[in-house]
Amino acid sequence: MFTGEATRQASLKLQQALYKSSLEELEESVFIGEYRGETDPMNSDKPNPISHVAYSYATQVVLLNAEGKVEKVVAAHDVGRAINPKAIEGQIEGGVTMGLGYALREDFPLENGVPTAKFGTLGLFRSTEVPEIESVIIEKNSSPIAYGAKGVGEIASIPTAPAVASAYYKYDGKLRCSLPLRETPYKK
Repeated sequence: MFTGEATRQASLKLQQALYKSSLEELEESVFIGEYRGETDPMNSDKPNPISHVAYSYATQVVLLNAEGKVEKVVAAHDVGRAINPKAIEGQIEGGVTMGLGYALREDFPLENGVPTAKFGTLGLFRSTEVPEIESVIIEKNSSPIAYGAKGVGEIASIPTAPAVASAYYKYDGKLRCSLPLRETPYKK
């Protein structure tokens, strides 16, 4: 959203310049756009303080097969306006995969704040192990900022572990409250 709006601002300046000059005359011209998301301080006394420039929402549903392995993840994300839907799908798929790792296999042991595991032993999912991921892109934003795009960054990985834990709770009635989740077929 931030870079998108800065790009939009620069493009509007180029558009205005094109009313007065040809593209050839504008060669080597520079058009700069800036965008700052202004928010109120966390301790603001305002009745309705602004804490974020944009709010996005996400939800995920995890489907387990009869053996208790993740068969599919359906991930619905509010991205505002999808400027590049394929890139958004890729971001969602990557975030879900990262969240599945947190939820099911990845362990990052520390000793006095220093990692003790080697990269190959962390339990990362291999590409051949990632289940089907269905990305549902929700486009709801009438803001003119960045043509309504909000983006989909870290939020793509946030709902995954809770969705996996909920799927296992429905599967066997056991409440799992630590990561990676215990007593699943993914135990290393």
